Amino acid sequence: MIFGDIPHYSQPKKNTLGAGIGVYASRNIVGKLSADLGVMYRFKQMKEYYDIGSTGYGGYDGSSPYSPETVQGWKSFPLHYVVVPFHLQYLAYKDLFVRGGIEASWLTNYDTGKDNTEWNWSLGFGSQHHKLKWSVNYIRGFKDVGFANNLFTIYGMRSATIYRNNMLQLSLSYPIWHKK
Repeated sequence: MIFGDIPHYSQPKKNTLGAGIGVYASRNIVGKLSADLGVMYRFKQMKEYYDIGSTGYGGYDGSSPYSPETVQGWKSFPLHYVVVPFHLQYLAYKDLFVRGGIEASWLTNYDTGKDNTEWNWSLGFGSQHHKLKWSVNYIRGFKDVGFANNLFTIYGMRSATIYRNNMLQLSLSYPIWHKK
C-alpha cells in the first residue's frame, strides 16, 4: 500500500463509543503485584472530516473552495481489532488497584500496509468487589498508524487515514473459572 502525497486535508479525528469482549488469564506474581494476559475483540468507530480538492489531480479543481469538484464531508470508519493486552496490576489499598501495560492490536477490516501491528500503552485504576472487577484505563498508541480509507484513488494511489490510538476504556470483568 502506498500512502502517497495526495492532496487532501483532514481535520482531527473524532472517536465515538466502542465495545469489546475477551478472555484474560491472571496470575499473582509476588505480594500485591499480579499480571494478566488476554485476547480480545475490540470495535470502535472513528469519524474523519475530509476536504478533497486540488488543481490538476484526476479532474479535481481546487482553485475555488466553492468549486463543484471540491469534495467535503464526514466519513465514519468502523474499526475491528484483535487485541492482545498484557497488564501489571498493583493492589494499592484494600480493593483499589493501579495498572499499566502494553497491548498489540491488529486492525482486521482495512489494509494497513507493511507495519500492521499497532502498539499501545495503557495506564489505569480500578477496584474489585466480590468477583466483579472494574477499571478505567487510558490507552494511547506509541506512534501514528494508518490504513487505506478508500475515499478516493488518484493515479493508482489510495487515500489514507493516519491516526494515533487515543481512548478511555471502562473495563468490566467477572471470572468464569477460578483455580482454588
